[in-house]
Parts: sequence; C-alpha cells; structure tokens
Amino acid sequence: MPTFILHKTGPARPALRCRINLLMILFFLAVTCICPRAESGDKSIFRAALRSPEWQMQGKPYGFVPQNLYEYINGEAEFFIAFGFIELTGANYILVAGGKDTVTIDIYDMGNKLNAFGVFQSKTGGRASALNLGAASTGSDDYLAFYKDRFFVEIQAYITREKEKHRVETLAASIAAHLPGDNTPPWELFYLPEKNKIAGSERYIKGGILGHAFLDRGIVCNYSIQGQKLTAFVAMLPSPRDAVHAVKQHRSFFLKSGKECLPLERFGRHGFVSEEPYHQKIMETPVGAFVAGVYDLNTLEAGKTLLADIITILKQKENIR
Repeated sequence: MPTFILHKTGPARPALRCRINLLMILFFLAVTCICPRAESGDKSIFRAALRSPEWQMQGKPYGFVPQNLYEYINGEAEFFIAFGFIELTGANYILVAGGKDTVTIDIYDMGNKLNAFGVFQSKTGGRASALNLGAASTGSDDYLAFYKDRFFVEIQAYITREKEKHRVETLAASIAAHLPGDNTPPWELFYLPEKNKIAGSERYIKGGILGHAFLDRGIVCNYSIQGQKLTAFVAMLPSPRDAVHAVKQHRSFFLKSGKECLPLERFGRHGFVSEEPYHQKIMETPVGAFVAGVYDLNTLEAGKTLLADIITILKQKENIR
C-alpha cells in the first residue's frame, strides 16, 4: 500500500484531504477486487480439466457478463439472461499433434440452482443420461451438458481420433468435481407430487406459464393419471396478494375470451374451472404466495385429486395455513 506524504508547510486543505482519501479508497478497492479475481478458481479449474500431454489450452480462459454475452452467443444471449445469467467463463483446447481436433468448455453461473436447472431442461429438452455428472447430465462424443448447483456447463468437441473421444466425459467429470456446491436438484421441484409424474418432464418456466405474464415463473410437470396426460404447475408470486391477483387476471382473461368460469368447490373462494385455448379444461387456485393449477383435462376428477395433492405439499413445505 503506498504512503501519501503531505507537505510540512501546514495542515492539508479539506479539499486536498478529500482527494487523497478518495485516491486511497479507490486504490484499496482495486487491490481487494482485482487481485482475488486474478486468483479465482476459474483458471485452476481449466488447468486441471485436461491433464494430458497430448492436449493444451489455446490461449487463456475467457469470460463474459450480461452486458457483452451477445458477443459470444448472439442468438442465445437473451435466453440465458432471462434465466438470471451472471457470468460465463470458458476455455478452448487443441490437440498438440495438430489437426482440427478441438474442445470448448463453457461454464455459466446462473445465480441459483433453479435457474441452472431451467437452462439445462430447456437446452436439452429434458433428456438426461446415466453419466452421473452433477444433478443431471446428457451427452455424446461431441456434446455434453450438465448442471451442478448454480452452474450450467456445456462441452462441445470436434474429435476425429477414436482413442481421444473419451476426453469429453473425462473433462466433464473433472469440471464437475472442481465446481463448488452440491448435486441435489432445486428444492422447488418438490412442490409437485412424485406419484404419477412422467419422469424428466419437470421444467422451470420464465416469462409466463401458458404464455401469461401474470403467471411469470413457476414449475411445470406432466402426469399420467387414469389414461390421461395432465399438466400441473405451481407459479411463484411475490406475495399472497399477488397470487390472488394473478388468479383474478386469469379469470378475467377467460371471461373476455367468452369462456365460462365456474367455481372450484372445496378449493377456496378464488378457485375456478374454465377452458384454456389448446389445453382443454383448466383448474387453478391461489395457495399462499403461489398459484397451483392443472390443465389438459378431459375430466375434472383426476385434476382435482392432483390439485389437492399439490396444495397439501405447498402448505406443508411453506407452512401455509
């Protein structure tokens, strides 16, 4: 830390002293913010990822933030930002022996588990394999994706040498081992019951369940009950008042569309049943700061049973009376 020496001709003027203090503060912030960044774990992760004399990192690890992500993935930048993207770090590797064999690793910090899960499900279409990487993963010789805690990881490869094709999974295992956090899925997924759930159909929606902005974000999942394929959702709102308002907005949408809205007996005074365009019958009700609903219904009984189970889970997990 540099020492600032004042002249001996007298006490410093207030303005001068303020400037000196400001310089010292800025220098301190630069030291405490920049140095740890240079020593961050990102570079060590990439150095440890591919420990093979036949491969080397091409250049240095790179990074992007929301303001410049479009420079790297112009067509998909808004997709990641919508899911809460914070920062991307990545690296390229090349085969030392020459040729065109390359591997690219991109690690997206999505801020929390739910956002990382949402990106994984959207990018992979819910396809998961038994790679045992992170909370869920899918991949092949030239592409592998997984999420762990708040991170979504993509590895893309062009490898022509047969004996090197295993490198993608080796890289992924190393990255997963070095990333902080745990491999458990986001707790919000457990708002929906396991019974009769279609495995792998869970998804996190941002931007409107069924296209409605008043149901901006939530968990959606498919079920098979008595030969019917149903879809259930739990929309997450800021407060109970917002949840009631969202249900009222949905009801208003149906009425303006010329659809009838019937009371949903035994599910509170705001619950209702109507017909969603392209999704048959729908029923929904506010539950605390949530809106629970079931759609794609041929008949109501299976939907009522599923909705009752969702309400029970929400009340238990969120201590809602």
